[in-house]
Amino acid sequence: MATFDAVCFDMDGVTVETAAAWYEIERNHVLPSAIATGNPPPDAIRALGVDDAYDRLRSLDGITLAVDRETFRALYEERVDEVYRERATLMPGYLDLLETLAFDGLALGLVSASQRAWVEIVLDRFDLHDAYDRVVGADDIEGPSKPDPGIYEHAAERLGVAPKQTVAVEDSPHGIAAATAAGMYCIALRGDGNAEADLSAADTVVTEPVALRSELRALTTK
Repeated sequence: MATFDAVCFDMDGVTVETAAAWYEIERNHVLPSAIATGNPPPDAIRALGVDDAYDRLRSLDGITLAVDRETFRALYEERVDEVYRERATLMPGYLDLLETLAFDGLALGLVSASQRAWVEIVLDRFDLHDAYDRVVGADDIEGPSKPDPGIYEHAAERLGVAPKQTVAVEDSPHGIAAATAAGMYCIALRGDGNAEADLSAADTVVTEPVALRSELRALTTK
């Protein structure tokens, strides 16, 4: 099996366990407030950046929005502190995993569809500022975020590695689509927040952090 030179981690649902919190907030707060008519699929905006989520809802047949883009953004901003300062928990064993990968010579990236300000909250709270070689949020690039591959292509360029020599760790169909379209090997981490999600487009699916660690070590140990 080929070895790799870099690992890029998604934030929500991978680095920190927030997927269930955001799903609950979108279902009970964002969508009821934002939609005038229609009933979007449950995963229509899961793991999308806020602006991309707004554009996705606008594009869906049978959906009429009751809010403009700024008000839609505010629906998320109202809950950011609740999610990242109160409810988010770091993946078990994550710091040890990052240290091991860095010791093995891997370049490390954090690649999130969330806004950079939200990413900074996580970096501050869990003391992760020095853990990565590069950090990329949705507003660090021009153009759409996941599932477009641009954010991962940008991350690979900033890390100085080829996408095909990079492993991405994701937890959503949109994130998997972005990573694989960029040419990366993708590991999907299944948990409580994505128990029913279709992760079949990933190269490998694991169901717990211990298994993720083993898979990464097998892929990256030279």
